[in-house]
Amino acid sequence: NNKHVMEEEEQKTELIKAARVYYTEKLPYVDPRSWFGVALGLGPRWRMAKDVDLVDGRRVSTDLDANGFELSALPEITAKPKETWLDPATVAAELFPAAERVLEERFPGAKALVFDHIVRGIQGSKLSSGPVPFVHNDYSVDSGAPRVKALLGDFADPDVLDQVVDARVAIINLWVPLAPVERDPLAFVDWQTTSPSDLVVVKITYSTRVGETSVVYPNENHRWISYHDMVPGEAVLLKTWDAADPENPGRSRFAVHSSAELKDTPPPASAFFGSAAKDQPPARESIELRAMVLFHPKASTDLLRKPFVAPHIARLQNPDTTSGFEKRISTELIDGAPDAFPLPA
Repeated sequence: NNKHVMEEEEQKTELIKAARVYYTEKLPYVDPRSWFGVALGLGPRWRMAKDVDLVDGRRVSTDLDANGFELSALPEITAKPKETWLDPATVAAELFPAAERVLEERFPGAKALVFDHIVRGIQGSKLSSGPVPFVHNDYSVDSGAPRVKALLGDFADPDVLDQVVDARVAIINLWVPLAPVERDPLAFVDWQTTSPSDLVVVKITYSTRVGETSVVYPNENHRWISYHDMVPGEAVLLKTWDAADPENPGRSRFAVHSSAELKDTPPPASAFFGSAAKDQPPARESIELRAMVLFHPKASTDLLRKPFVAPHIARLQNPDTTSGFEKRISTELIDGAPDAFPLPA
């Protein structure tokens, strides 16, 4: 009996990793620009740490339309040293087409166009950043379709574009490790455990446009999943926005997500932790390729009047540009849950 119990515990250990994520806490809003907000050093909201169990997505069934994410592959990432992918032009020339093929094979008949990418954990690129350390989604419930329309506006036939956007469009990220993932894995909340009241819209004003993302309140029902110990060549397809389908209300609209602090990872270097930091695994290194997937048949034949160029690639073609990121002017949280969206049965 003891042997059986030990085997069950070993299997549970393999299936689950203890981690910590950071939600947006439900507190009365305090403007960080007010004297009180400045005195407390507040951001738009307080972050609330929460311990969660990360279920290994390799050991359970996951599906892009059921859960909002699934395991895939991008073997092209291993063909060259990881430093190769610090060059945005090389990424656009070699990884963009590879990512589009992955999505078009996943959704036969659809047209995929990569419109953005970011490198995390490796400095040296004009598109380098670190992991996002709080639970969020890249879009609000309503902002995906307008973003697709804006991205394609200068390249598409306007009448065909209206037809394409009025049909089904989705925005899907390919998340790809550039080195074995030993810390801060990307983790996802199963769409089937997400509620409309979990989300708070964030309005972001850029120098050339206004966009919306979402931050997330804690919910005890959230089921957290990650693909443990990912290596280069593997990829996650992550849905960050999809059109609602009245005939299929259970289809995922997105999956909220975050980097996750593994509980068995030694703390970072500091005066308090001292030499414990020497045992820290290397920082997570990854690349995200963000694509729009267009399902109307005309998207592949009649949509584009000229070849699509991702806006960040166009910005970097200016020799005076020092960063491929859009310039943010302001960020505003919009209190209250967004309009309800269909939930799975």
